[in-house]
Amino acid sequence: MSYLLSRVIVFFLLILSASAALSADVVHKKMTPNYDDKASLQRGLAIYSNYCSGCHQIKYVRYSRIADDLSIPKSLFEENLLPKYARMGDQITSTMTKADAKAWFGVIPPDLSLEAGRRSPDWVYRYLQSFYQDSSRPYGVNNALSPDSMMPNVLEHLQGERVLSCQGITKPSGNKYSALTNSSYSKCDIVDGVKKGQLTDQEFKQVAYDVANFLAYASDPSRSDRESLGLKVLLFLSVFVFVTYLLKKEFWRDIA
Repeated sequence: MSYLLSRVIVFFLLILSASAALSADVVHKKMTPNYDDKASLQRGLAIYSNYCSGCHQIKYVRYSRIADDLSIPKSLFEENLLPKYARMGDQITSTMTKADAKAWFGVIPPDLSLEAGRRSPDWVYRYLQSFYQDSSRPYGVNNALSPDSMMPNVLEHLQGERVLSCQGITKPSGNKYSALTNSSYSKCDIVDGVKKGQLTDQEFKQVAYDVANFLAYASDPSRSDRESLGLKVLLFLSVFVFVTYLLKKEFWRDIA
C-alpha cells in the first residue's frame, strides 16, 4: 500500500513541478494573463470602454457577467460603464454599423472577444506597443507587428509619438512598406518621437498589459472557474484512488 501511494504522490508532484517550470519559463518570455488580478481587469475594462468599444465589440460577453466576475457593484457599473442604450443583461456590441466600418476603415473591426483567443494575449500586448508614425498610411501610423493595419493609434496621446529608427536612421516618410520587413534595414527599433505622451514607457506598458489581460479574460470568462474545479477534481480523484486501493485490499484479504 505504501509503495502504491508513494508512486501516486510522486506522479502528481512531477505533474505540478512540470507545470510550475513551464509557467515560469513563459513568464520570462511573454506576457502572461493573470485572471485573479481584479484591479488589472477593471483597468483593462475601463480602457476598453473609453477607447475601444466605439469600434470593437465583445459580443460573447454580457455586461452583467463582467460586473459579477470583476466584483464591480452593478449600480457603479451602470453609472460609469454601461452605455445609455444598453441594459445589464445585454451582450457588449458596438454601435458602429458594418457599412460605416467599411467606409471608414475598409474592413470591419474584429470582435475582441475572439481576437485575444485567436492570436494570444501576448500578441495584443505587443501590438498596442508597436505603432509608429508613417505618413503614407491613411491615419498617419503603421504597426510593426501587423504592417499596413487600418487601425489608428487611439492610445497615442498616452504613449506619445513613436517613430521607426533603422541603424540610427529614421525611416523615410512615404515608404509604403514596413522597414522591419525590408532587408536594407536589418536593425530597426521603434523609438520615442518628438511628441511626448501623458504616461511614461513603463506606465504605458502597464496599460497595454491591462488591456491584454482584460481581453484574455473576455475570450474565456469561465477559465478561472474551470481551473478551480479541475484542481478539486484532481484532489478528489487522489483520495478516491487511495480509498479504492484500501477497499480492494479488504476484499482480497481472505482470498490472498
